[in-house]
Amino acid sequence: MTLLVVMAAMVLLSYLVLNTTVAPAFNNLEFAAAEKNIVRAKRAIQNDLDNLAAIVGDWAPWDDAYAYARGEYPGFEKSNLNRPTLTNLDLDLLVIYDDEGQLLWSQVLHEGVFTGIEVLRIFETADSRMAKLIHHSDVASRTDGLVQTGLGPALLSSRPIITSDNKGPIAGTMIMGQFFDEARQLSLRERTEVSLEWHLLDRDSPIGASLEEEIIAAGEASFSYAVTDRQVQAFSLLTDLFGEPLLILQADTPRQISALGGSTVKGALLFLSVAGIVVAIVTWLLLRHIIVRPLERLANHITGIRESGDLSLRLNEKRQDEIGALAGEFDKMTLEVHDARRQLLDQSFKAGKADTAAEVLHNIRNAMTPLINGIDRLSKNFKFSGGLRIQQATEELADANCNAERRGKLLQYIASAFGHIQKSSEDAVNDLHVASRQAKQVEAILSDQERFANVAPVIESLDLNSIIEEASLVIPDKDNPGIRLIMQPELQQFSVQAHRVGLVQVLGNLILNAYESIRRSQADSGSIDVSASCDESDGRDGRTMVRVTVRDSGCGFAEELKQKLFQRGFSSKKAHLSGLGLHWCANALAGMGGRISAESGGPDCGASFHVLLPGGANGKRAVPKHDFTNRQQTAARVETVEIAALSKVAGRL
Repeated sequence: MTLLVVMAAMVLLSYLVLNTTVAPAFNNLEFAAAEKNIVRAKRAIQNDLDNLAAIVGDWAPWDDAYAYARGEYPGFEKSNLNRPTLTNLDLDLLVIYDDEGQLLWSQVLHEGVFTGIEVLRIFETADSRMAKLIHHSDVASRTDGLVQTGLGPALLSSRPIITSDNKGPIAGTMIMGQFFDEARQLSLRERTEVSLEWHLLDRDSPIGASLEEEIIAAGEASFSYAVTDRQVQAFSLLTDLFGEPLLILQADTPRQISALGGSTVKGALLFLSVAGIVVAIVTWLLLRHIIVRPLERLANHITGIRESGDLSLRLNEKRQDEIGALAGEFDKMTLEVHDARRQLLDQSFKAGKADTAAEVLHNIRNAMTPLINGIDRLSKNFKFSGGLRIQQATEELADANCNAERRGKLLQYIASAFGHIQKSSEDAVNDLHVASRQAKQVEAILSDQERFANVAPVIESLDLNSIIEEASLVIPDKDNPGIRLIMQPELQQFSVQAHRVGLVQVLGNLILNAYESIRRSQADSGSIDVSASCDESDGRDGRTMVRVTVRDSGCGFAEELKQKLFQRGFSSKKAHLSGLGLHWCANALAGMGGRISAESGGPDCGASFHVLLPGGANGKRAVPKHDFTNRQQTAARVETVEIAALSKVAGRL
């Protein structure tokens, strides 16, 4: 389908290119041909005018004509001015004037009939414009051009009559002409091989008034076009010898070039379509044979291993290309994983129960810390209250001999003592409340371990702010008031999908670790900052993840320790601790569909721990509950390879 879509896109692109470049190029060639035809027609008319001027130029400087114009050779008319002369010279009119502008001789032949010169209505003495045809000021003067006559448009050429050696004085004027009639039009068509015609401006034009106005506005040097389905009509303006618009010359060019262009475009598109289909089919067959089928075999092999769990299966692909190399490396990897899993199962059975007990004890120790601290504070408060001498003060007050000043001091002492007792009682109530909650938490840990040791934890939507408040009770804040816990306001906007007891233990562990890190840094003060944000980039299977960050200003850790933090048995604390805290946190979060990571700028630069969990009910998508018996999926989210492997074994156990 992809190949066919690509080929179809190429054909469509070719169609667009051909219709936007090739086809217009043929149209431009057609317009150029039409323009060339009208230029040929105009050149043919100019050639006729040049030939007419050449004839006049041959007759006007002739001694016999010169003598006739001066009245010295009357026989010139009989010997030269006759009908055969006009026929042989292909002339339609011949007019001779003397030097004073008086008509000496004229002859007009129109459609085979001789008529008088007066029907032309152009040689009237009242018309001042005709003076340039009749009168010439010097021997080199000449007048040529088109003129509208009473019998239609005509080509005229006028020369002064002079001697054969081109000298004067000027004896008169000789004018010759040719009518623009149907015979002349047919002759031009035959000579130019162009279908042409002309239209007079002073008559009803078949080309339309708007196109006629456009042609006149364009001028004699420009061309106008009218396009039909069968031909391109090119138009050009012809002016008379006075520079006034006279004729519109039309040349019709059949649209053979555009028809050829259309056939070429269709043929090219047909060829590209057929070639594209052939290339797509051949490429598909090659891809199917060379790539797709081997990849299908590899995918089926992987699916078979996943469904059966038998890592001893081998693909044994014999190909020598990249796919064969990939199959070979996969066979090697499954063999190594098979051996590692067998060894891990052998070594992990005894460690399973010990790890479980150590993790439970670690969580109980975290919960017991604020309980012990509260009991210590209660003991101190009661010991201090036992040292008050209230009874002695009461006995002195009962003595009648006690003076007023002593009595006032005793009353002040008793009031202060009872105020301290009241404050101690309030503190004791708070400490007992905390101790009660921590004792209940220990009870919940033990109950959870006892009741749900072999079942999946209950995943529910939890308010992140309340969970962190409960987890923060592990901090003995009254022992060191310089260390502040800062809970950012955005925590109230998030909820997560998690196991409540497990998440409280994880976050409590991280907060307590941050507190102890600040204490180990020997700083008088510090802060533990807890924030949350939405992390779309880490979502899996379309889930929205929530990132909880616990950042402290403690002693931090070096970059080389980053990969060891979540390993079982590792601890950065210089004490006899087991190092199960972060290792357990990573496993617990993996069981909830989350993960944990850490970063630090180095020693004495603080540290940040990032917990990623699926979003909860307030706009975050929920996550399906995870089963501890299927840790192959959940443990893959833990960054450390050892943690992932142990999680798989623990899940199966």
